[in-house]
Amino acid sequence: MVTRSRTFKALIFASSNAATAVVTLVIAAVLSRVFDKIDYATYRQTLLVYQFSGPLLALGLPAALFYFLPGETSRIRAVLLENLILLGVLGGSFSLFLVFGGNVFVAEQFSNPELEETLLVFALYPVLFLPTTAVSAVLVVQEKVQWLFLHTVVTRLSRLFLVLGVVWLCAAGPLGAVGAMTVSGGIVFASGIYLMFRAVPRSEVSRPTLRGMSSQLKYAVPIGLALMLEKLAMGIDQVLVAALCSPREFAVFVNGAMEIPFIRMITVPATAVVLPELVAFYKNNQKGEALELWRKAARKVSVVLLPIGGVLFVIAPELMTLLYSSEYIESSRPLRIYLLLLPARLIFFGAIFQAAGRTDLILKRAVGTLVLNTLVSYPLIYYFGIEGAAWGTVIVFWGYVIPYCIGYCSRLLEVRWFELMPYRQVGLMILMMIVAGVAATALQQLLPFENTLIVAMTTTAMFLVFLGPPFFLLYRKDLKGYWHTVRHRLGGRGDRRAS
Repeated sequence: MVTRSRTFKALIFASSNAATAVVTLVIAAVLSRVFDKIDYATYRQTLLVYQFSGPLLALGLPAALFYFLPGETSRIRAVLLENLILLGVLGGSFSLFLVFGGNVFVAEQFSNPELEETLLVFALYPVLFLPTTAVSAVLVVQEKVQWLFLHTVVTRLSRLFLVLGVVWLCAAGPLGAVGAMTVSGGIVFASGIYLMFRAVPRSEVSRPTLRGMSSQLKYAVPIGLALMLEKLAMGIDQVLVAALCSPREFAVFVNGAMEIPFIRMITVPATAVVLPELVAFYKNNQKGEALELWRKAARKVSVVLLPIGGVLFVIAPELMTLLYSSEYIESSRPLRIYLLLLPARLIFFGAIFQAAGRTDLILKRAVGTLVLNTLVSYPLIYYFGIEGAAWGTVIVFWGYVIPYCIGYCSRLLEVRWFELMPYRQVGLMILMMIVAGVAATALQQLLPFENTLIVAMTTTAMFLVFLGPPFFLLYRKDLKGYWHTVRHRLGGRGDRRAS
């Protein structure tokens, strides 16, 4: 029953992330067609500023709630208020930075003067959106994942309608689209604050204290610095491409650089759901149970993540054409390169570090990744263009990040490295996908039609036909587990309604 509940929470959380990813893709797809490449690059570079500053501003405070909220009773409302106050102050400081000259500084670094205006309009977004980064942690810990799903769907759809409405109805350029994004930040803020206070009841002590804020900062700062550095490390390619390449090349690259949001859509929910239990197991010195829980999470994620990645790899050119038009078919090259990271990103190794209280290991890993990715990616971009940026990230991840994580996680859980992950199951999945991908690609060349949508659908069907039978035979138990969880929940709701 516990496993079912955990799986259901992960599915709901994943659906929330999927809603965000879908809305982001739809907006990008529309703007790629409506704007020319320079205007589209301006819009994406404006958002890029917050995407990379956000983890630094948050200082790991949302993640700290996974540690401070579970088991707290006497001052649970105070813990939430302390977290939100800190996030609000940090978001406000960045907003002031953009207003008082930061917009000009960033525009000069990216050699794009249009960013001066768009960043000024965008300046209100950080102070509105940053406090809402705590929503996921609060609602997951308080067993309100359904609320999280509704919050995400409603606010992201509002964002979609605002941005597309401004662009289509008002024929606005990137400045109008950025303004709509800022307004959507206000909607997210109102919804998030309301739900967090509904989920966290009043407690004996509800007044925030400086001591409480200090405790959260002491725990969160190492995580926050690590998240910021990892975000920069994994996304330094976009910064380097923005600085070293033309806006048109950046537009092509950024549409194909889908690795981070696509993977996080699935791995973040799984990690968030199991993290409180991992912390409890580790505190009680139940390392065997922690390892088993972590391995199950990795296996469940791989059953979903790897086949989706295989399909995207095979139909990458058609996907980019359908999403962004034929002008962006070259975006399929960086997309395929990033998909090579999928086997290494089945679950966040940082969950083990957090459960063990070794957030310093996350920080050290992030520093090494940032330095190495910069050193490797810079010359690759210089010689190979935008594809070099993607290859730099892949090389550093497989050559440094994975060995680092496997080594330290094995020590913390007191197991040998080859017992840490379900390597055999994952290896079989990859082998089956390679065979199915090669067969589907070969048959794709024989298709008698040229319509992009039909080619993509037919190729996907062929891939699934080759992959499906052996995949279902070997991983029938995992697939049935997902199906039974969904059916049980839907059936339970139906029974309650009938009664």
